[in-house]
Amino acid sequence: MSRRVRHATSVLAVAAIAVIAVLFVRGFPAAAGPQEPCGAATAATYRTAVAGVAQHIANGERGGTAVRRALHTIESDRVLAAAVAAGEHAAVHAEMLVLLYNHEHIVRIRVLRGARVIDDVGGPLVLAPVRGVLRQGGKVVGSFLMSIQDDMGYRLLLSRLAGAHSVITYRRRAVMRDIAVRPQRLTAGGTVAAGSAHYLVSSLSIGRFPAGTLRVFVLVREPPASLARASCDQVRAVALAAIARNAYDEALSGQQIVKALGAITGAASLRTALGAGDYATAASLVRGLVAAGGFAALRVFSRGHLVAEAGSSRALIAPVSRSLRDGAGNVFGRATFTAQSAHGYADLAHFLTGAPVLLRSGRRQLAGSFAGPRSLPSSGAVSYGGVEYRVASFAGERFPGGPLRVYLLSPQRS
Repeated sequence: MSRRVRHATSVLAVAAIAVIAVLFVRGFPAAAGPQEPCGAATAATYRTAVAGVAQHIANGERGGTAVRRALHTIESDRVLAAAVAAGEHAAVHAEMLVLLYNHEHIVRIRVLRGARVIDDVGGPLVLAPVRGVLRQGGKVVGSFLMSIQDDMGYRLLLSRLAGAHSVITYRRRAVMRDIAVRPQRLTAGGTVAAGSAHYLVSSLSIGRFPAGTLRVFVLVREPPASLARASCDQVRAVALAAIARNAYDEALSGQQIVKALGAITGAASLRTALGAGDYATAASLVRGLVAAGGFAALRVFSRGHLVAEAGSSRALIAPVSRSLRDGAGNVFGRATFTAQSAHGYADLAHFLTGAPVLLRSGRRQLAGSFAGPRSLPSSGAVSYGGVEYRVASFAGERFPGGPLRVYLLSPQRS
């Protein structure tokens, strides 16, 4: 990603500028100017960073790829449009159930003809409604509200990805929470104690289904007092790197991993093949498991030897290794697998934090928002492409093994 210098007034100028450009853009991190400690602004800086992530997640429930796909599916459903146009309520209801359980994460649909509700199916506590229209022969015959997220799902995302507790309220009353704090004690921009812990409080508004506004209070633990000695830009980088780490941890233990483990342990034929030493059959079964989804790559070991493997040849991260046991608890093999590619993780972490994320194994970059400097500090300042960044990082692991470091580069604001 180096920049070639095309114009100069002399040969010496060309040489000098070219050297500077290569060093500045490609390779050597230049230290940014010194900054004052964040001090009393530490809590506000940390709180704002986490609140921004909570808002990113909420925005994704109204305008992400999954939302657009679900909207298109409903709007292009000719059976539903025809049933609405004909006023066949039973047919409308039946088709709405088909849409609700079509694996596109639609959690609620309300169909209207004019201002009149024809039918409403799905969960009771739903947020982020999105409106669409139903057409037959180019003519609008009805409309609908739909959502791909319920209150519980959003609360879990905040917990797993933002590392935050939440209290969801409607008209000042709690409708859902995962921490024993009354809404009346919460003030955006303030702090609150719960048990022995102290939390920073922020809030955001999300649309309620079918109408109204939910207020979501986001509670994140106060950072350690020692962080106040860092600059505010470094505090922000640390907060966002913690979010990126949560996303990495999700790749190690989230629902995708739970499903993958269930698929492996439930494969009785694989257990039989390994027990009989039939590794050709085991290899075929492993390829079938990967082809069925849930794995980016899978390796199976028997008696300490690799006997079968399948999956992507792309850079993969976050390996999970588990003993394979039969119903009696006897170990019959071992599986090492992953559901996470380096590029997929980099995209997710960048979406959540809004900051560039780079994944490196030694000097090799596996994935990232851009090429980045040749070398990076694990923490501190770096200049790249004319921008001053603050770096925070953490260690992970490549698949099937090997070093990995995840760097988050937060643009310097002050």
